[in-house]
Amino acid sequence: MDPLLEQFLQEARENLAFIDQNIEEIGSDDPELLNSVFRAAHTLKGGSGIVGFEAVKDITHHAEDLLDMLRAGKIDFQEGMTEALYDAFDEVMNLIEAAEESGSIVEADEESVKRIISALNAQMGKSVETQSVWQLPFKLASDSAAIINLSTKTLRNHKGCKIDFRNPQLDEEFVQGEHLYAITFDVDESCMVYGNDPIYTLSLLGEKVVGLYACMSDNNAKSVLSGMEDEEGLLLRCRIVAYIYATYEEIEDSLFNFIDELEFVPLDVVSLLGISRGDAGISLEVLKELAALGELADIDIITSEIERSMELIGSSTLQYAQLERFLDIASFIKESDVQNLASFFEEIYKGQVYTFNGEVSKTSTASFEVAEPIEADESEAPATQPHVELTPELKKVIDSMLQQQKKALENGNDEASLERIKAILETMRGYFTDMPASFMSAQDIAAFIAAALGEKASVVAKTPAAVVTPKKSEVAAASKVEVQAAAKPKEEVEILSQTITKSVPKEVVEEEDETQEDERPLKANTEREESKKAVVGKTVKIDQESIDSLMNVVGELLVAKNSLPYLADNVIGMTHEHIKREIMEKYIFINRLSEQLQDLIMSMRMLPISYVFDRYPKLVRDISKKLGKKVKLEMDGGNTKLDKNMIEMLADPMIHIMRNSLDHGIEKPEVREQKGKDPTGTVKLNAFAQSDRIIIEIIDDGAGINVDKVANKVLEKGLMTHEQIDALSEEEKAELVLLPGLSTADEISEYSGRGVGMDVVKKSIESFGGTIKIKTKANRGTVITLAIPVSLAVTSLLHILMNGIHYGIPMDSVSETVKIERDKIEYLHNEPFIYLRGEVIPLLFIKSMLDEKEMANEPLSIVVLNIKENLLAVVVNKFIGQLDVVQKPLVGILENHPLFSGTALLGNGQIIMAIDPLGLLGISQKLREEDIEVVA
Repeated sequence: MDPLLEQFLQEARENLAFIDQNIEEIGSDDPELLNSVFRAAHTLKGGSGIVGFEAVKDITHHAEDLLDMLRAGKIDFQEGMTEALYDAFDEVMNLIEAAEESGSIVEADEESVKRIISALNAQMGKSVETQSVWQLPFKLASDSAAIINLSTKTLRNHKGCKIDFRNPQLDEEFVQGEHLYAITFDVDESCMVYGNDPIYTLSLLGEKVVGLYACMSDNNAKSVLSGMEDEEGLLLRCRIVAYIYATYEEIEDSLFNFIDELEFVPLDVVSLLGISRGDAGISLEVLKELAALGELADIDIITSEIERSMELIGSSTLQYAQLERFLDIASFIKESDVQNLASFFEEIYKGQVYTFNGEVSKTSTASFEVAEPIEADESEAPATQPHVELTPELKKVIDSMLQQQKKALENGNDEASLERIKAILETMRGYFTDMPASFMSAQDIAAFIAAALGEKASVVAKTPAAVVTPKKSEVAAASKVEVQAAAKPKEEVEILSQTITKSVPKEVVEEEDETQEDERPLKANTEREESKKAVVGKTVKIDQESIDSLMNVVGELLVAKNSLPYLADNVIGMTHEHIKREIMEKYIFINRLSEQLQDLIMSMRMLPISYVFDRYPKLVRDISKKLGKKVKLEMDGGNTKLDKNMIEMLADPMIHIMRNSLDHGIEKPEVREQKGKDPTGTVKLNAFAQSDRIIIEIIDDGAGINVDKVANKVLEKGLMTHEQIDALSEEEKAELVLLPGLSTADEISEYSGRGVGMDVVKKSIESFGGTIKIKTKANRGTVITLAIPVSLAVTSLLHILMNGIHYGIPMDSVSETVKIERDKIEYLHNEPFIYLRGEVIPLLFIKSMLDEKEMANEPLSIVVLNIKENLLAVVVNKFIGQLDVVQKPLVGILENHPLFSGTALLGNGQIIMAIDPLGLLGISQKLREEDIEVVA
């Protein structure tokens, strides 16, 4: 991904999160809040303009206009404004997430953008009719003469661009071409404070900026240099004039943050030579000989003659300024225009401001004149799409693209997939004379691709769906690309790939050899689009203090490392006890530093849980609209911090719980009113730290869980018996919804009724060491409580030895360790157990993993585990101690091992296998049947 785009996407998420949290309050009496939302929207608009994200730029531009009118008091706040702004920034978030997913800028649906802009314009009282006349897109300088009189020494000897002797009229054709503009920046003290750096934005134009002129008042210069009033140097107040040779579109894209405040002066030779600086009206006879220069065609000879003449006149005269200006712009003058300078050289001795009244060949005589509006000709039809002959190189590219669409068709399971495939095939229509006018089904697409590749049509999409006709703009773009391809076949791959990227708004066109599938814990019941959205970006912001602390610890580690060679040199003369003591001292020192290093790195990985919470306002709005419900979302504890990886793993389960609360929990407004409730339901998200865990509560004031209905469903599916259900408490009955394959929905909808639901959430939460609890009251609501470990980066293990192999059991599951004589073992139904402080605990004796000879005449070493509130005693050979390790997941054939969750390295290089307590509990019955040996 382009680094500039990546930085914009990260900053855009932060601005959108702030906007989303505060839109509800823009109608309050807090002007600073409204200003803050406006600034965030302004920054978002500017950034999107810099990276060329047109759809985001258009939407945020109109949203910013609405916010600006509100803060200026031009319009009064109306309720509909909140909804219009929500819709606008929700669409921006969709585009940002699509760009993150694809790694490049995507195009939005034109109809959606028009609808959003129309809604915003309606709130501002603006007409939404499309104008058919062209208007000058920039503001002309009110005092162009002042700009012309500024110094242009930075333009001297510039190579690479030529300008018109006299500009034609300022019409649409002129604006689309490259011209030299003088553009003024009146930089006020707010620019740098809000991150709008004019120099940085100008740097985005690169070599198109051919010169700069800047000035600052004496008082401001003294203030900035002294640093007394502005310690950070941000309150910069100056005027910058940039000389830019580019199209207006290029200038707008780079300077979008300032575009509304900029003034433009289109420059030509006549305007630049029309300088009025210096003493005028003084006739200098010595310059009459310059009249002959108009007959010369060599600019170099002309400039040398002018330099010689300038030595004979005073620098304060108008003539001196005019000749100096000629030298500044000589490199911009076309050779064919030298003859047009005859009147300039003939009249220069008079000391008058230069004006050109003659005719200029091949150019218009109008200067700075805005063209009359021209009505758009709607009768013109797009050109017929041509057919392009396939070269061997081009055919290879087309076949590769068809193979990609074939793979996409194999994996396609929704309308969106087929729409994308159809759109991409449309971009290739010019290469196939036999492509059908339209594809009615997935089978039609498969048949065409197979025929084009010379294969049998054996591939169809998993779920046939209607094929949507692509937009006219996409077909037009494809046509344009094909014409270019005919002229430049070598560039075909690059051009065609760009067209496809723009045609596919929310998907990445995968490489031909890419077969990796995205598997998520909640893939079965979560929209594919949602499951792919990144919760946290690739980069994490770290404050300077943390980096300084890290460097201090690293410095101490270097000292510890450098002390070891000295210890090695002196070890010969030491006793065994002395050596041991010295090594232990070094160990304690290094251990302290490594713990500090671990804490620092852990703190850097810790991010606020708001990264997860910030996704839900939009989710709640979207789902409540579709379900016809009114829902208010309240969030608290967003600053509570979790490990970055934990936040990623928590995102999908939380989405599923939120969807369930909205679908099953919150009632429709009319039902709530019948029950005497507020028609607007409430969903609360709370997060807080408790011991070494983070507690997250999802609370709704809906209908609650009908435990009787859940119990009946469990009985219908044969998941439990009547006796087992009757033995459960009310809370345990509510938690029956966590059983696999259970759904209480009466009908299948977008959000429920599939039978794959809360059990997937439970597995996901438990997979990273969390727990889930459910409490409910009929017509009062439901509370779902998640207890999440702060981090999985470092795991604390109980180090044990079994048959010479090192194993580790997570300390979170270890209740205690005990030594028990063999005669203390009891049996019930031929299964061993032990009594421990009145508790009957099943005993697991895994014969295949133990060294029985070593245990022959010794008390049994037993680890008592508490696994999901179930006690299990496991016999081991030896207790070693407790270890903090960085656990690595299993890969390859061991990836889904039922007993082991990962591995780690010991200090001596040996591998320790981490045992999964859940897996141990799950297979304990089988282990007892196969491996238990009755111990007498």
